[in-house]
Amino acid sequence: MHSTSRRKDHLHGLLAGVAIGDALGFAREGLPRRRALKAFGRRVGFQLVPGYGFYSDDTQLLLLSAQSLLNSRSELSTYRRAFSSRLKWLPLSIPIGIGKATFRAAMRSWLIDFNVTPGVNSAGNGPATRAIFLALGLHGTGHRVSKWIEDSTSLTHTDPLCIDACRVLGEAAELAVAESENFNPHLALERIIKEARLPELKSKLVDLQPMLAAGKGPRAVARYFGWQDGISGFIVPTTVMALYCFLRYPKNYQRAVESAILLGGDSDSLGAIAGGLVGAHIGFKRLPQDLVIRLAGAPHGRSWIASLAERLSDWPHGYSDLFAAQGQPTRPVGQLLRNLFITAAVFTHVLLRKSRVK
Repeated sequence: MHSTSRRKDHLHGLLAGVAIGDALGFAREGLPRRRALKAFGRRVGFQLVPGYGFYSDDTQLLLLSAQSLLNSRSELSTYRRAFSSRLKWLPLSIPIGIGKATFRAAMRSWLIDFNVTPGVNSAGNGPATRAIFLALGLHGTGHRVSKWIEDSTSLTHTDPLCIDACRVLGEAAELAVAESENFNPHLALERIIKEARLPELKSKLVDLQPMLAAGKGPRAVARYFGWQDGISGFIVPTTVMALYCFLRYPKNYQRAVESAILLGGDSDSLGAIAGGLVGAHIGFKRLPQDLVIRLAGAPHGRSWIASLAERLSDWPHGYSDLFAAQGQPTRPVGQLLRNLFITAAVFTHVLLRKSRVK
């Protein structure tokens, strides 16, 4: 990304792409594929609060990471402190859907002054959206992106497989932007495979090559791996299937996100990652505007996200302060009220969807 306007468009595309994909999959989260289809059908929309796109912890953690990057003074150690400082307050906002590993890391962040490391040994997919954001936020700044992603991931998840998968997702995000004009999914997959180090992930990425070449749909790929009932919150299946949906439909946001969500399982994370990668690739201006205008989540709704993208587009070369750019207002009381509302909506929704699938 060279010009500030182009950087802003791709960053905004990623931020909004994650939030919209997350919100589209939120209502189906945790449901096996067939149960989700029975409850909601094949039509994917904002179904938690009909007509309004409320996102989950996947987006909240992404936005937390973005704020921390602005506060980082362009230094990794400062980013780590800023992220941990924000993370420890996260449970007080009652974030719906937060994973056990992330919650434990947040609580352990209070003990950093006593030499307690916050990260826990987990290979969940909680850090995935942070990885694709950091790759884009640091793109073209001269930083060693993989090192930042490794350190950011380990602040919550220390399993080597999780760190490896986040590096892979970061590589995909970088390629999505660097090759935005002449993007070749097959060449991109080759580059992504080279980034993987552990065989548990690398072998599955290699298996994607003939299926991508044959134009297989995501559902057929999931069946091949034995994931036909849904994609778990484990980082490997999430990474493999979200990447495939992006590589299969790199220019078509709605097709990529819907195909990811319809796989079942951890549908909000799948939608968020696939949506973020496609959004980063095509930019905000080419996202489906009928979905953008219905994105909710106040006090961190679409206007707040747009302002965040504006600030990030200047970092770290901006006109305000080169090394200490100001973050967006956090509005903690507003966050708490929003999350309480979403919690009530989720409980209501769970009761309704149970009645639908009986």
